[in-house]
Order: sequence, then C-alpha cells, then structure tokens
Amino acid sequence: MKRFQFELTDNESKVLNTLAGRGAMSPSQVAAETWILPGEMRTMLQEMASAGFVVLREDSNSPDGWLVALTNDARGFVNGSNGKR
Repeated sequence: MKRFQFELTDNESKVLNTLAGRGAMSPSQVAAETWILPGEMRTMLQEMASAGFVVLREDSNSPDGWLVALTNDARGFVNGSNGKR
C-alpha cells in the first residue's frame, strides 16, 4: 500500500471525504458538494490523480464526460490508517 507523505489542504480533504461518503461522482458534482469553483476543482483533481488519491475516468453518462473516484490507497488514508493528515 502506498504511503502518502504530505498533508492535504482543506479543500483536498473536503474532496476526499465527499467521495468517501458519496462514491464516484462527476467533477461538477464534487465541486457543487464541496463549494469549490469548477476551474479550481479540475486542477485539484488532476493533481490528486497524479498523487494517487483519485482516478479520473471518461464516462459518457457524466455531465462533464468524466467520473472521479477514490483509489483504495486514498480510502485507507481517509479512514485514518495511512500517512499523515
């Protein structure tokens, strides 16, 4: 299991907790749930995907054309069993 060695911003924590509670969502749904601007959300999700926290998949049923979901490693992190918070 990958260990995350950095601290999340408040907005990144909001995103992870939202996805942990609600499951996979479109980026615009995550933005609406967390009150984060859509442009900021897209950049944040790309960075979180590069860090291994989320997976971005194309989804023709999503209003954005994308679906974002937690990785298994991130789920462990959210549950407090992996890395720093």
